[in-house]
Amino acid sequence: MMTQDKQAIAEQAIRWLLRQQEGMTRAEQDAFQRWLQTPAHRAEYQDLSGLWQQTAAIPADAVSHLRPGPVRRRVWRPLAFGCALLMLAAVLWLPLRGEFAAPVYTASWQTGRGEMRTVDLPDGSKVSLDAGTQLTVRYYPGRREVEMPQGQAFFQVEHNPQQPFAVFSGPSRVTVVGTEFSVRYLPHTMSGDGTDVAVRSGAVRVGPRGRWQNGWWRAMQHLHLPQASSHLAVLHASERATGDAEGRLIARTTLPADSIAAWRDDRIVLDNTRLDMALAEFARYGDVSIKPGSSDVAALRVSGSFDTDRAESFAKSLPLVLPVKIKTVKNQITIVSSVAERKNN
Repeated sequence: MMTQDKQAIAEQAIRWLLRQQEGMTRAEQDAFQRWLQTPAHRAEYQDLSGLWQQTAAIPADAVSHLRPGPVRRRVWRPLAFGCALLMLAAVLWLPLRGEFAAPVYTASWQTGRGEMRTVDLPDGSKVSLDAGTQLTVRYYPGRREVEMPQGQAFFQVEHNPQQPFAVFSGPSRVTVVGTEFSVRYLPHTMSGDGTDVAVRSGAVRVGPRGRWQNGWWRAMQHLHLPQASSHLAVLHASERATGDAEGRLIARTTLPADSIAAWRDDRIVLDNTRLDMALAEFARYGDVSIKPGSSDVAALRVSGSFDTDRAESFAKSLPLVLPVKIKTVKNQITIVSSVAERKNN
């Protein structure tokens, strides 16, 4: 669908939402139902009404500092309604600047298991792709965009405030002007089901992928509403944020700069990682003929920094830090519980 069509549908959705708030006639209700029968119309309206409901769910005390003074409830309600309309207008129109332009540069790359590569972009930026990564870059006159459906990459972005750089990965959007940062989106792995972002230098903004949602929570953040913190964050050097499958931010931590994108130095950094997830991470770089012998062993946690191509050495070091033993039966290396073995004996 063309961007112009999307804009027209968004405008129609806003008008229908406002008519609902004011009250619709029977004829308008019938027309609204006919309008909703188009899938694109229904999807846009559901997105917009969801944002409206999120605003309604914000506690009154969270926005009390925005009120102009002690006014009666019937005065405050129209004022709040008007503020919400202004926010919706900002969410709709501000991100549309430059949306109609065609890309001036497009390129795609894909790496296989154990394969890494670094590519130079036309503005002097660089992207390093880890194993199993898919990535498409599009440059427009007023913005730079990267689509990463899966994988892990490290970005070194040239500073250009006139052309922001955004990475779309999983349910999240990462926006920068110029910085160095990593993005990982590999669901069902040691990083969880959402997007993982870490900053080596500069700053990035992490938030929901959708234009409506991202703009909405930026508006909420500018109003200093605490609810925005679970949807939007600005990360600085040595900070990391992880999200869930829906794009909500669930953790924000600090970490050493040299541990960010350690895979570029052929290293895997494990931080209280389940043993089965650690083995799966090694398998992203080569064959791994090692398996946990039980679910209890698979759930054991391990930390440390290891070579990406030394899975067997990693396994053999486990008895030094975990209550396990290594057994080899018919060329199958198995990690078993040493506690369970003593009990059986």
